[in-house]
Amino acid sequence: MKQIISLLLSLFLIVAFSGCHNSVDTGDMPPMIDMYGQKYVAPNMPVNELPQGYTYLGELSKEQANGTGLEGCKMYAVTELDSIPDFYLYQECGTPIDDNTVDSEKIQWAYVQWIEVKAE
Repeated sequence: MKQIISLLLSLFLIVAFSGCHNSVDTGDMPPMIDMYGQKYVAPNMPVNELPQGYTYLGELSKEQANGTGLEGCKMYAVTELDSIPDFYLYQECGTPIDDNTVDSEKIQWAYVQWIEVKAE
């Protein structure tokens, strides 16, 4: 449980303090992207290589960025699906130092997976 909380806190800090442009204060909620009427969050560690099957969709618009400061970042998704359960943004973020920890002082450009938030 501590590892999950640590991971989520690390990812929140990465996204909150990074972006393609200036960072925006997101308050108490985790940063969310609003795309095609769906909300997305980034709970996973950044990766240096885009997984196979993901293709370029375009740049994230200001409206889609939803106040995260990530507008202009390049988006990648599996386009053969009827919906978009997840996508990757190529964005500025912290550097992973192990499986559960990110060093937010060492900034890099990497692919960050954003996954759809399912309504309860």
